[in-house]
Amino acid sequence: MSGGISDRLRQSLASHYTLERELGQGGMATVYLAHDIKHDRKVAIKVLKPELAAVLGADRFLTEIKTTANLQHPHIVALFDSGKVDGTVFYVMPFVEGESLRDRLTREKQLPIDDALRIAREVAEALQYAHEHNVIHRDIKPENILLHGGHALVADFGIALAASKTGGNRMTETGMSLGTPHYMSPEQAMGERDLDARTDVYALGCVTYEMLTGEPPFSGPTAQAIVAKVMTEKPASIIGRRDRVPEYVEDAVLTALQKLPADRFTSAAAFAAALNAGTPRRVAAATPTMPPGNTRRAAAVAIGLLAILVAWGWLRPRPHAASAAPARVTIPMAPDRLLAIDDKPFDISPDGTEIAYVGASEGRSQLFLRPLGDFEAHPLPGTDGASDPFFSPDGRWISFAAGGTLKKVLRTGGAPIVLTAIEGTWSGGVWQKDGTIWFATAGAALYRIAEGGGAPTMLRLVPPADSTAKARGVGRVRWPSLLPDGEHALVSMDQERIGIVTLANGETRTLRSGRGARYLPTGHLLYDETEGRMRLAPFDPRTLAITGPAVPAFEAFRSPGGGPAQVAVSATGTLVYVAGGFDRTLVRVDRGGRETLLPYPSRGYRFPRISPDGTRLSVTVDPRPSQIWVIDFARGTAIPVTSGEHSIGAVWSPTGERLAFSQLGTRWAAWPPDHVAHDALRGRPASGAPGANGGLFVHDWTRQHGLLAQLLDSAGRTGRSIVSFNLGDSVPTRLSPPGVSEWQPAVSRREVWLAYVSNITGRDEVYVRPFGDGEAVQVSAGGGVEPRWSADDQTLYYRHGTHIMAAAVRAGLPFRTLGAPHDVLSGSYDFSQDRNWDVAPDGSIILVRGDPASLGKFMVVLNWFDEIRSAGTAR
Repeated sequence: MSGGISDRLRQSLASHYTLERELGQGGMATVYLAHDIKHDRKVAIKVLKPELAAVLGADRFLTEIKTTANLQHPHIVALFDSGKVDGTVFYVMPFVEGESLRDRLTREKQLPIDDALRIAREVAEALQYAHEHNVIHRDIKPENILLHGGHALVADFGIALAASKTGGNRMTETGMSLGTPHYMSPEQAMGERDLDARTDVYALGCVTYEMLTGEPPFSGPTAQAIVAKVMTEKPASIIGRRDRVPEYVEDAVLTALQKLPADRFTSAAAFAAALNAGTPRRVAAATPTMPPGNTRRAAAVAIGLLAILVAWGWLRPRPHAASAAPARVTIPMAPDRLLAIDDKPFDISPDGTEIAYVGASEGRSQLFLRPLGDFEAHPLPGTDGASDPFFSPDGRWISFAAGGTLKKVLRTGGAPIVLTAIEGTWSGGVWQKDGTIWFATAGAALYRIAEGGGAPTMLRLVPPADSTAKARGVGRVRWPSLLPDGEHALVSMDQERIGIVTLANGETRTLRSGRGARYLPTGHLLYDETEGRMRLAPFDPRTLAITGPAVPAFEAFRSPGGGPAQVAVSATGTLVYVAGGFDRTLVRVDRGGRETLLPYPSRGYRFPRISPDGTRLSVTVDPRPSQIWVIDFARGTAIPVTSGEHSIGAVWSPTGERLAFSQLGTRWAAWPPDHVAHDALRGRPASGAPGANGGLFVHDWTRQHGLLAQLLDSAGRTGRSIVSFNLGDSVPTRLSPPGVSEWQPAVSRREVWLAYVSNITGRDEVYVRPFGDGEAVQVSAGGGVEPRWSADDQTLYYRHGTHIMAAAVRAGLPFRTLGAPHDVLSGSYDFSQDRNWDVAPDGSIILVRGDPASLGKFMVVLNWFDEIRSAGTAR
């Protein structure tokens, strides 16, 4: 006997069963022939694969399959026994002398018509009996149909259902799936859990089709290609392949194979009757048992599968095809694996088949791999805290930043490899074909290392030669992207500029306004003009010049903190992006969790801040040039208080009489203006750090200390620091200790305690320390950002992913927390940017809600390059 079964299991079974030999292996279990000692009979023992048992949970799985033990039917293989040993699950069935339908099909290819119809009717009888007992098989296929004396016995009833109920989404992590693509109904392929009898009818239709023609109705080189055909093609005529098959049989089989459940037979018995007597299709399909709402839902499920594009093998663009029709589809993200809030949270593989993205799962972020030909994203172990993934040119590796290091991990999984340490704030990377990785850390330099790792070499960037651009300098460079010659790179520079860097010597020149540019093989630059408005501009890679006017492409979601639009393009012409736009609303959630939509029109709201007395709300309104609006709750008015110049991120003065906000990205101003000069930090501080030149973000306004902000150091060596300043100052006062990265300051109402965020432990957490100096206390647990104080200083709120948390605190001396933080609310709110929520004096919370239709999914355009060329915009 094979050694695949453990000694403990063999010993445990010894008193009841004598194991003789292995009969075979399937996707879920290994089957052994055994002798039932008590009843003196042969039995088949199926032992669930250990990795599957670990995911499903032995006890839960055994509880579920008990429901099938009562199925007693002449065409159903009974369940004799089940149990577990050391977590290994087994179940016992009769040993059926004979062969499986798969064995016979392999030998004969096509069955005699009478035999095929008899087997189909017998399987239908078994299914009808099981369905009447509320058991759906879910995995009808020739391998699960045993032939004894020529008659059918259906095996593994309820096993797939038990695995689905107990394993859920985790099944994917084992690399196994329930159902077989050749016989899987569209709704099952879609991942629907609530399947009914018609999914088994579909599978039996596939089996019958194969018995008559020698092939299943749909086949292909991959599972993805098969599912694609299920959704996009009709089965070929049976009579066209075998003209002796009666028309009523073909009609019955093709009815069972209808893509929408509502168009199939309503029961296995109806299918059997049609095979026996030729029930007309229009009669068989005209007695749906579902209510109209479910019928519509079934249609949506089938149509939705095409939109989700599991059919990647069918629609995938071919690199050498002369032209292919473009197609637009959506890829939804699972609720527990949503895209994390990050500057550049995803990339698509060079061949356009997989998306690597930073996802939030169970309170932590990690990398997920989402094949476009699959239904779920697979976690990549060891990638906690990852950001900015990017593929190697051959698609085998994914590089990413995490914990102050640059790492890479095989696309197929395995332990990540550390390539180098990162000093400063990670600001994007790209992998060159020659094996060089280039990356930026928010300073005026690029760094390069070999793909095998090592110490990075710095390329200091030279300011542009023209006088206007030279005066601006280079500033922060971010998100490098290579040009075809491999000798130049596109970068984003301060003040929304796209620059070109000569990689041999670091020389730079400004190309145009915008950010996040990349070159496309169509002869275009794709870039974010502003606020996620993507543009295509013709570009000559030989002269490194834009050769014509830019045209609109699409609107993408723009990353928080001034990050790039969330867009990725494969070398094969597949475009992936998160949809953007400005259709957002404001909502209030009271302390009881009741949500109220604020009665103001949808606009591009962000950064809501409630006045100290709770009567007014300041909010930034997009599109650019963004303006500051003030909402007066009592009067019901919403009016802009700025105009013309780009203004964002207002904060209220302690008395609620004034607002301070960023203007033009280079200064801080106040409203209402008065005779006092209110431009802030107009010069460069003596420390060498930038002023408000894109690196200063104000979070609070205090009586004693003025405005509190986070400052991004230009050298990228100390990350972010907390500073204070008054309007009109040219140099801020640094409040963070040297060499320590801290940000998002929030002062308690009595101005005694300073809450802030630091990643000193390797993860963003919220801390509190005395304003000035003193010992810090960690408040958040498991990650936290954006602290907010309650009006009485007794609660500190913060955000953890998509959850608003609250921690009860004692704001006296000494400061301490009172119990663990608890979840206050979560939902489909727009947390894509920092500070998109605020706490009112009464404890209610104001939040921004984005367009639900655009959240939680990737937009995918296949064959996008062909669309660009056919539109006549190619260079």
